[in-house]
Amino acid sequence: MDGIRKEMHAAVGLSVLLTVLCCAAPAVAGVNVNIHIGPPAVVVAGPPEMVVVPRTMVYFAPDVEVDLLFHAGFWWTPKEGRWFRAKGYEGPWVIVEQRYVPVEIVRLPRDYRRVYVSHKRIPYGQLKKHREMRVLERRERRGEWKEGKEEKRERKEERREHRKENGGKGHK
Repeated sequence: MDGIRKEMHAAVGLSVLLTVLCCAAPAVAGVNVNIHIGPPAVVVAGPPEMVVVPRTMVYFAPDVEVDLLFHAGFWWTPKEGRWFRAKGYEGPWVIVEQRYVPVEIVRLPRDYRRVYVSHKRIPYGQLKKHREMRVLERRERRGEWKEGKEEKRERKEERREHRKENGGKGHK
């Protein structure tokens, strides 16, 4: 309750201050005070089609004027140096500290919208299924990579043992 009261007092104080400033300085013309703290207004006419950014698990909405991204089951959008996240593309949006924004999103190429806009579009209704298939494919590739790494380690160990048997002579 104390937090809500403090916010209300701060809002009332700010209103009084702005009123005093406006009334005390009538000679100043064109004063514009715009205070907007809160989530962005992401307006989407309907469920957006998405395009996947190659070599990532990040999707973007090419037909939306703002950066609207989908990653790891959440929707992401930047605004005025802040990041916002929501469970649905229409919100409700919450502010997320920069350090909690997924690395794949932060490392997107700056021109991803222009470069990938013509790539295959995924209808919104197929987004979840498409993402699940890509997650499985990625896990399989990583599994193959791990198996290859284990085989390499085994070959290295075999060479090491072979050198020991031959008195340290042999190929590295």
